[in-house]
This record gives sequence, C-alpha cells and structure tokens, in this order.
Amino acid sequence: MSKDRKTTIADAALELLAASGARGLTHRAVDAWAGLPDGSTSSCCRTRLDLVTLALNRHATRNLEELGEDGARLVSGEPSLERFIDLLVDRLDDWMSPAKRSRVVSQIEIFLIASREPSLQKVVEGVHQHFVDATVQALRYVGVVDTDRIAMGLIATVDGILHGQVVNGHMRPDRQTCRAILMRAVADRCQPGF
Repeated sequence: MSKDRKTTIADAALELLAASGARGLTHRAVDAWAGLPDGSTSSCCRTRLDLVTLALNRHATRNLEELGEDGARLVSGEPSLERFIDLLVDRLDDWMSPAKRSRVVSQIEIFLIASREPSLQKVVEGVHQHFVDATVQALRYVGVVDTDRIAMGLIATVDGILHGQVVNGHMRPDRQTCRAILMRAVADRCQPGF
C-alpha cells in the first residue's frame, strides 16, 4: 500500500475520532470517511489497534513537523527565552484554532484508548519521548537548566491548556495569559545572561 494511501487512512481516522469518538472508529467507517473502496483500511491495518497506532503516529508526525519549523525559527536568531516562549505561544494559538480543534480532540480520544490498551501505551510513551527530546533541545538552546524536568512540566502545561479549552471553550487563554503561564514554567530555571 502506498504511503499516500496510508496517510489518507490515518488522516481520516483522526477526523473520525474527533467527530465520532472511539466508538465510531471502525475500518468501514474510515473507508467511507476517506472515500476509499471497501476493504482499503482493512488491507492497511489488520486490527483496530493497528489503525489507532497509525493514527497516533500520523498525529505525532504532523505536530513534530510543526515544532521542527518552530525550532528552525528559534535557532535562526540569538538564544532567547522570550523568543522561545513567543514561538510556543504562537504554536499554542495555532493548535487552539478552530481549524485544528479536531486534532486536539482526536489526541484525547487516542489517549483514552491507550489508557486501556497496554501495547498502545508503549507507542504513546515512544511518541511522547520525541516531544520531550525536542523540548529539551530547545530549552538547552535558550539556556534553561534542569531541562529534562522542565521539559516534562512544559509539555504537561501545553497539554493542559489544549485539553482544557476543548472541554470548556471559555477556558481558552489569550496570548498574554499563555505567555505568562509558559514563562513561569521555565523562567526561574534559566541561566544568567539569557
């Protein structure tokens, strides 16, 4: 099966998870959502777990690509905690946009499925480590110490903001509030001079 077909199936699975929840995620439903011939998803993903894993990896790939672009923007200038936080606020603002709300919802659905499926938990842990590594690298660049612990807290903070605004739309913080929350999470750990 071609990479494009797998990507189509993964994207359809993510959209379906966001629209219908975990119960609505079936091979046939993905075929219909994606406009593919019956059996296309089954030939790509034998089990439902395979399908959820494909969707999870696609979700992570898209987010990591966007974070990679942010990282390139960060290192194109002088190391600055303020620039890092501003880029992270931009990313949060993008991920909280109506156009990307379904991505956050599908992530929540995948995490709920993983909470009951040990083999998927391992995949989630592996994917999560990629985000930790990228965050550690950015934090080191801007002079933050104790990067492993700070990265974990920063990722948890970002996830909390994203998940909170999905459940309670009125909880979507404005840019100034996001900036203050994120700065507080790292500022006291920054090396002098940055």
